[in-house]
Amino acid sequence: MERIPADGNPVVMVGNHQNCMMDPLNVEVALRDRKAYCLVRGDIFRVNRYFTKFLHWLGLLPVNRLNFEGLQGTGNAREANKSTFKDARKWLIQGNTLILFPEAGHQDKRWLGYFSLGYLTLAFEAAEEAGFEKEVYIMPFAHHYGNYFHARYGFGLKFGEVIALSPYYEQYRSKPRTTMREVNALVEKQIGELMLNIRDLDHYAAIDALRNNEAGKQFAVAHGYNLNHIAEKWESDKRFVAALPKESAVLDELEAIEREAFECGMRDWVLADRPSSGNLALRTLILLLGAPIAAACLPAWPVLLVPRLMFGKKINGAVDNMFRSTWNFGFAALVTMPLLWVLTSVVLVIIKWWVGLAYFAIFPLMVWYLVGYTKLCRKASGVRRYVALGQKAKELSIKRDKAIAEIKRQLSSSETEKIA
Repeated sequence: MERIPADGNPVVMVGNHQNCMMDPLNVEVALRDRKAYCLVRGDIFRVNRYFTKFLHWLGLLPVNRLNFEGLQGTGNAREANKSTFKDARKWLIQGNTLILFPEAGHQDKRWLGYFSLGYLTLAFEAAEEAGFEKEVYIMPFAHHYGNYFHARYGFGLKFGEVIALSPYYEQYRSKPRTTMREVNALVEKQIGELMLNIRDLDHYAAIDALRNNEAGKQFAVAHGYNLNHIAEKWESDKRFVAALPKESAVLDELEAIEREAFECGMRDWVLADRPSSGNLALRTLILLLGAPIAAACLPAWPVLLVPRLMFGKKINGAVDNMFRSTWNFGFAALVTMPLLWVLTSVVLVIIKWWVGLAYFAIFPLMVWYLVGYTKLCRKASGVRRYVALGQKAKELSIKRDKAIAEIKRQLSSSETEKIA
């Protein structure tokens, strides 16, 4: 946090974009000394005029992206953006902070996409409007989610080294595009190094499984990282991914195994555990014993179910899977929790004060229990599929273990060569 210029300085904050609305909200929460303005997708401003006013009050400005919104009514995206960028430049010159995501769209995995130069156009044009007498800063940042899709997982936010634009003002006067490309390369490099950037998309499933299973965990422990601290696990994962062999037949094999397991409704941990029918019976018994409590938590079920019922196909399908957590948590924060928890508690207090206070205290515990219970249900479902597949599942486990053993051998050989 000490790397961020003090409030009152024009700062353009740019980072990796991987989880829709959650990304800017995380930065907003971190910046407790100021209100930051954020440029967001323009289509959400077309819901209705009251919602549009609410978004403006939050400090949001619409940007129509050519690759997404394209032509809208009269004129095109570039024309529609002129007013937005004019306001953004004004706010920036006044010493405010802007949050932008130069990828112009969120990615579906932990990797960094290519940057649009729009954020630098905005920054340099603001400096130009101020007669190049004001310092404008670019503040790179990166964030990391322990899990994109489920609650109660860790999150990390990391700020890089601030880049002052004044050393580039003179060059910008004569070569604006060259200057912006030069600065952009520095920003991209910083963010790519700050985040967990898995560029090998052909082997993404295999690499993502490796960093979370025994191979990644043993690597972390061997290099002195604390697995229970998200910042240290984040650093370990970056180092682990960088150390993996770039050209390896075993990665091809492991990728095929992970994809086959996924198609069968299983995750890597199931193949690692090799659960038996007895394990499935035990998990089923635990779920049955916990079912009455889950039923007693009926008032809290809408927090989990309503978003899925309303937008289940859209958020769970291939269209935009990364939007799932944004919708789930955003809907809970704005709709279900205020209505089902706060408002209901107030009504019950009016009827009978002790009932309202008890409900207010118990409701978050009900949500907490249901999150854990549904997690147990998902894991039991994976175990059930493993047991149902029988010999085929066991063969997948054997192949997986052999592939991971070979990966660990290659990593060990690589480390030995470095030491030598």
